[in-house]
Amino acid sequence: EERHGEEGDEWVDLELRYHEDHNDDSCGKEQKDAPQPAGNTSARATELPAGETITGSIQTDSLALVDLYKSLDGMGWSHSNNWNSSRPVATWAGVQVSDVAGAPRVTALYLGGNKLRGTLPKSIGQLTALRSLQLQYNRELTGTIPAELYQLTHLRSLRLRFTSLTGEVSPAIGKLTELDTLDLSNSRYDLSMWWNGDPATAKEHRPNGKTLTGSLPREIGQLTKARYIDLSFQGFTGTLPTEIGALKSLKYLSLYGCRLSGELPASLGDLDQLEYLSAGLNDFSGELPASLGSLKRIREIHISGNKLSGSIPASLGALKTLQQLNLAGNQLTGTIPAELAHLTGIYVIDLKGNKLSGTIPTDLGGAQQSLLISVNLSDNDLTGTIPARIKRYLPDAAKYAGLHGLPDYGYTMFVLSGNKLTGKIPAEYLAYPKTLQLLLPQQAGYGFSNEPK
Repeated sequence: EERHGEEGDEWVDLELRYHEDHNDDSCGKEQKDAPQPAGNTSARATELPAGETITGSIQTDSLALVDLYKSLDGMGWSHSNNWNSSRPVATWAGVQVSDVAGAPRVTALYLGGNKLRGTLPKSIGQLTALRSLQLQYNRELTGTIPAELYQLTHLRSLRLRFTSLTGEVSPAIGKLTELDTLDLSNSRYDLSMWWNGDPATAKEHRPNGKTLTGSLPREIGQLTKARYIDLSFQGFTGTLPTEIGALKSLKYLSLYGCRLSGELPASLGDLDQLEYLSAGLNDFSGELPASLGSLKRIREIHISGNKLSGSIPASLGALKTLQQLNLAGNQLTGTIPAELAHLTGIYVIDLKGNKLSGTIPTDLGGAQQSLLISVNLSDNDLTGTIPARIKRYLPDAAKYAGLHGLPDYGYTMFVLSGNKLTGKIPAEYLAYPKTLQLLLPQQAGYGFSNEPK
């Protein structure tokens, strides 16, 4: 299932899993949200490219930090050891100082989850050697992103997730060409209200009204070194720029829960390093680009909850690395491509709530898809009969069977209710009565001759 939306904020886990699988310098597990202890300033020395100079000094850096402290209510921070004192800047909590071209400079701020309150000052632009700016999980960080922030052209990691920043993202973001990680993601619900992620209580919470707005600037396509971009639950509108296809290094792209519309650009298929794509819960329309079949490294595609129409591209069957495919809640028509049975690495297929017709491909969930756990085809217009259940023999399960009384095999779980299926329910389904709720009921006038009474 997609890890967003009504299931709660489980989508955060996807980011964590991505970081566990990719121990990146700028976005790995070693970077904590909270400020690092004072004195934790170890970092490699940095040499500038030949002919390039950098303005500022450790003195101008310290003045900018003092202004940041005063502008964001430093007295109320959770961690402010040595800030605004005569102690060396390298000892201030959450501040990293490194050697840059032979001189000490502030190269990173780790102030996530630190109760920052107020608006970012223009003086942030004076931290000209900054490579990592981490201000995430500060819900009282308000106002707009200052234009001066876009002058920090050495930034590799910019993390502003779960703040209350508003306004638009400037086209000047295209100047941040060294970015590896851009995390502007937000909460679906009002950050001023405590919520533990329980879907049962989600509707008791107000939608988040403090988000970034406006269209995504096409200059985002200039961030060609970016590997991780998350813009989830921001209020972006308009179309997804075609220039997104220029991000040849991108591995993770989440646009979930924005208000983007128009067609998904075919240039998404040019992201040949992409492993995770989430564009669910937007207003995308038109056909699903066949070019997505070119994403040779993709593991998860989540584009549920849009207004996509037309047929499912047969080209998706070429995605040998794909583990999850979620196109639920669209307006897709036509038949289920037989090529989806070629997805030998797939775990989950979710096509629920579309307008698909025809029969279920004979080989879908067959022996060649030995990892396939779940196929959700409910609430479509599918006809024909229920596919046969193919046993999945589970690794090492036999030695546990005697202990737990479990069989050493399982089946792909087909969810088929709400269609126009007929014929008989196969005996393998009848042997597990709990699975019958996944088959029943069918649409009015349809059903099975041997349904249990």
